[in-house]
Amino acid sequence: MFCQTHTTRRCAALIAAACGLMATAVHADDAKAALIEAMQKNGCMMTTAQANKQMPELGIDRPTAIRLSREMMAEGIATFASDEETLLLLPPACKS
Repeated sequence: MFCQTHTTRRCAALIAAACGLMATAVHADDAKAALIEAMQKNGCMMTTAQANKQMPELGIDRPTAIRLSREMMAEGIATFASDEETLLLLPPACKS
């Protein structure tokens, strides 16, 4: 057991850090789900102008939105339209 060989304070700090990482992962999953839902409501797309308005309303900051869109593209569920200003949601994530 790690905590048996280290100080209680250090063990508590490591547990708190691990919980923080898990909370961040949960928030990221929630943010991605919110982004996908918003895109579905927009006809499976989101323009930069729409994102600038809707992402703050969802509690998603710009760096997070960019990271999520890159993750979605890497997963094959999103791509940019030819105008490079519109993110398209692809099946199976696109339900409309």
